[in-house]
Amino acid sequence: MDKTLSKIAKMITFKIAAHWFALPMAAVLKIVNCPPVDQGGIVNLGMVQLGAHTIHLLDLHSTFGLGSAPSALTQTPFLLVLRGSQKKLWGIVLEAPPDLIDLPNTLFKSVSTDKRFSPKKQWISHIAVISKQDISRTLLLLDLKAVFQHETATA
Repeated sequence: MDKTLSKIAKMITFKIAAHWFALPMAAVLKIVNCPPVDQGGIVNLGMVQLGAHTIHLLDLHSTFGLGSAPSALTQTPFLLVLRGSQKKLWGIVLEAPPDLIDLPNTLFKSVSTDKRFSPKKQWISHIAVISKQDISRTLLLLDLKAVFQHETATA
């Protein structure tokens, strides 16, 4: 995490399979209901059309070996919209609405960026364990610089 951040960070947290991920709130452009297929929600093909904008999807299920993403969700999923370094819009499909929480920066511990890890595993920059009402949850902080690094390499 950037050392210039304040002591408390606003984080968007969300669950993919059995894992909890986090992103700084400032990194999220929008959270919307994912449109149905007849209105541009082509989740199975890795994209969603929102108005005039095509949003490419990040498949965290396969990226982190969490099994396959649900192909036919019974209820309309949520879409977390992010902007990549080349202004391209990206999205993460969520099965449940994300949470907005305030967390002290001191909870987050840096994760090794050892080159022996697969590049996708390097998408995690920090880890935190939070507890609330006798329930502990491990949060994996996504490093958007690493996630979108392939954009600048292919541009």
